[in-house]
Amino acid sequence: MNSKVKHELIYSLVVIAILLAVAVVNINYIDGHKANIAQPENNSTVPANSTIIHVTGYQWAWSFTYANGTTSTDKLYVQAGHNYTLQVQSKDVIHDLLIPSLGLQVYAVPGHPNQVSFEPMKKGSYIFECVEYCGQDHYLMRGYMEVSS
Repeated sequence: MNSKVKHELIYSLVVIAILLAVAVVNINYIDGHKANIAQPENNSTVPANSTIIHVTGYQWAWSFTYANGTTSTDKLYVQAGHNYTLQVQSKDVIHDLLIPSLGLQVYAVPGHPNQVSFEPMKKGSYIFECVEYCGQDHYLMRGYMEVSS
């Protein structure tokens, strides 16, 4: 076996080893964070200590309905250190809620509500937006998550 073939074989084995290591890390992460990955809405899978917030995407805004019945548009109000479950739906077309600071993304699909749980840790104001093109004024579907202490 000449040295060129040896180098290519070693290079291929190193790449395969890296890909396998990344796959194992991803599988372990996903298994430990199932509540943080968007799933079909199901009240039986909501964590016991979680507050449910109903989220509705529509052209071109986000509406949030809290447990006490109050609503807000394009502003999400939560407290640091508390667990929340967003139950997300759409009135019209497909939307996609992204809160980059939490690494949280969930689709709003008409007729197929989804949910995702999260726990904000730091007080502050964080942007969210729709990242699925949903029509002419798509760029207006953004707002702020206000995290209080």
